[in-house]
Amino acid sequence: MKLLLKGGMVADGEDMTVRRLDVLVDGGKIAAVGEDLSAEGAQVLDCTGLVTVAGYVDAHVHIESGMVLPEAFGDAVLPFGTTAVIADPHEVVNVAGAAGLEVFLRECGKSRTDVFVCLPSCVPATPLDTNGAGKFLAEDMRPFLADSRVVGLGEVMSFRDAAEGTPEMAEKLALFKGRTVDGHTSGMPESMLDAYVAAGVCNDHECASKEGMFARYDRGMNIYIREGSAARNASDLLDGVKERGLDIGRFAFCTDDKHLATIAREGHISYIAALAREKGFGWGEIARMSSYDPCLYYGLSDRGNMRAGMRADIVVTSDDARHVRYVLKDGELVAKDHKLILKHTKGEDKPAVFENTVHLRDFSAEDFTVSERLKDVAIGLVDGQLLTELVRVGEGEERLNILATAERHGRNGNLAVCYLKGYGVKGGAVATSISHDSHNAVCAGDNGADMALALRRLKEIGGGYVIAAGGKVAAELPMPAFGLMATGGAEEVSRRIEEMERVAHAMGVNPGVDAFTTLSFVALPVIPRMRLLDTGLYDTEAGKFL
Repeated sequence: MKLLLKGGMVADGEDMTVRRLDVLVDGGKIAAVGEDLSAEGAQVLDCTGLVTVAGYVDAHVHIESGMVLPEAFGDAVLPFGTTAVIADPHEVVNVAGAAGLEVFLRECGKSRTDVFVCLPSCVPATPLDTNGAGKFLAEDMRPFLADSRVVGLGEVMSFRDAAEGTPEMAEKLALFKGRTVDGHTSGMPESMLDAYVAAGVCNDHECASKEGMFARYDRGMNIYIREGSAARNASDLLDGVKERGLDIGRFAFCTDDKHLATIAREGHISYIAALAREKGFGWGEIARMSSYDPCLYYGLSDRGNMRAGMRADIVVTSDDARHVRYVLKDGELVAKDHKLILKHTKGEDKPAVFENTVHLRDFSAEDFTVSERLKDVAIGLVDGQLLTELVRVGEGEERLNILATAERHGRNGNLAVCYLKGYGVKGGAVATSISHDSHNAVCAGDNGADMALALRRLKEIGGGYVIAAGGKVAAELPMPAFGLMATGGAEEVSRRIEEMERVAHAMGVNPGVDAFTTLSFVALPVIPRMRLLDTGLYDTEAGKFL
């Protein structure tokens, strides 16, 4: 079927020009781009007053953070114009290793949004805590290299290993020599940056300030401007690009970790595009960062720009980027006005669910007592950031919660407990089996009884989210796939996540934090500063357990 996109402003990401042109689509590809193209035999889409750009590409995302399998995730982001993503499945691999990755890749083939994969470089992320799969080494990666969906090496969170050239990391980097190697510099000493880049790391998505971005840009790294559910960095970084007039060819957009509810509420890559437009970036520049650059970085030469012969993955959007009017995928009109309109046929078979990954031991209320040595400290949350602080607390201080991280893979039964400041839940507890990157269970509450109940229920449902209050389960969302993802559709899961967020915030959870995403990161020791691992309270700056 032929489609003619008539009368719109076409943004070319390669030369960053914007011109009023027609676009003819035929056979899944862009057949022609030009003035006054013939509409003979074609369905015409009126694009007057709109901007036509190549499909958005998320340069770095963990699909697992959407809490659904790839097929449902693709259906969630496609109406907002995201036609391809570069996924790092290190959550799945931390839980289930190579066997889990094989299952995940099969599920990726069912997604209407194309899913490309960077193989996880750091499983486990550190030797400090307990994951389910143990190590994922270069020898484990090698069988996956022939898969056309594998386009690079996932974020190198073990920056010291990369900078110092340890054998395990050197072998992984050698496998991907000449291909894109994703970076992760949060918490890394600036003195290590040159060696890290020299090891072959190409980009960073962890810039939380303009100054940090400038330091990495000046050393040749590409910068992925991120806006997720908990990490809100895009505004400052876009300001920095403007202030210094930086080379747009060195930037891409990504979400990293973004909940379905947040996507449904504000969009996906489209949200960053709208923010850039608001800050005065032209559509040629936005097309470069949102579409062309990520395809260039990962060798996706068949897509990413509005030129004849390219794959017809196309977004037609309002000039302010806030309303996506049409989305074309492989030449077919699949979404209109943020709604899917084309029947999905790829994923008709039953989803592969990697079940029974939650093996928590039994807990009692008494287990959630903070030890004497940690009575005067707390993890302090920072609104809108993944970063945390070390907070000194006084006797009788209010609004402290108890935080617990419990080993959930059935390997040792570890439990660590400390205080948490800035979360605020009252009269109950919130628990999740999703905690980057080892994915042990994390629970925050104001009493041990509800915390024990929440974790017990988490085990019974095979993972997911649980809220307990007054000795009863107040809300839950089972995620039996790896203990990370639900098996329902995107709209259903998004609605249930929103409901659980409302319940959590009604129980006093700080409106400045995402109730579940925040807990998912308080056990991640590759981001500063304080993290509660299943092995104890860890200070990433001091490099020691408290």
